[in-house]
Amino acid sequence: MRITSPRKLFPLFFFMLMVLFLTPVTAKANWSAGVGAAQGQSPYRGVSSNPNSIPGFVSYRGRFAYIRGLEAGINAWGTGGSWGGIQASVLVKGRLAGYSSSDSSYLNGMESRDWSLDGGLGFSGRVKGHQFAIKGVHDLLNKHQGYEFSSSYSYGFKVTEKLRLSPGVALSWQSSELLDYYFGVTESEARSDRPAYQVDSGWEPSITLNTLYSFSQKTSVMIAAKTSRLPDSVIDSPLVNREWVTGVFAALMYRF
Repeated sequence: MRITSPRKLFPLFFFMLMVLFLTPVTAKANWSAGVGAAQGQSPYRGVSSNPNSIPGFVSYRGRFAYIRGLEAGINAWGTGGSWGGIQASVLVKGRLAGYSSSDSSYLNGMESRDWSLDGGLGFSGRVKGHQFAIKGVHDLLNKHQGYEFSSSYSYGFKVTEKLRLSPGVALSWQSSELLDYYFGVTESEARSDRPAYQVDSGWEPSITLNTLYSFSQKTSVMIAAKTSRLPDSVIDSPLVNREWVTGVFAALMYRF
């Protein structure tokens, strides 16, 4: 697994710290943190597993702000009751995508594609076990210079007193700038077995399953799995040899 420089994550960590410093921590705030491992397929030729992952997870949910893994936001508006809640947020999220030209012999001669930090607006809600979210984000670090609009839905329910499942579906639209940065081949990068290719915008559907097993009120194990079908124009890229990619993240969590 490739180790990526912590400098690439600095803008995201800085935003998370600013969220916490600017937000009063109340007794009702919900903190949890965990360490774990991730395993995922890479869409790129010659790269079997995805090197873009982190070994930890942090979750914070307060009245005015939240952190969920690599996404952090400030709640601009919200309402709710015993049935659930709806909120609108200003958010940033890390985009763990890309590759190094040294990841495989097929990628030799390509310019490395970097992680980025996206920012935008989100609208999310919860009605009992039903959860949904709609988000629109844009590149903040001038890496891919593109946009993404996404929607997701999941339903959480208890299997036993200790085991909870949340299956879901998601659909995102990604702009041509974003997809071409990560999957395109420029004229200067082309070679006999890797022709120049420009990627169009496209849709990416996903199926998700989150599992939470609680050992106690404080300690639990979280397993998050996701399977996505790549956009058609990405599948046709000479850099790609998969149609579907699957990733799993598992972590031992502690709730403060």
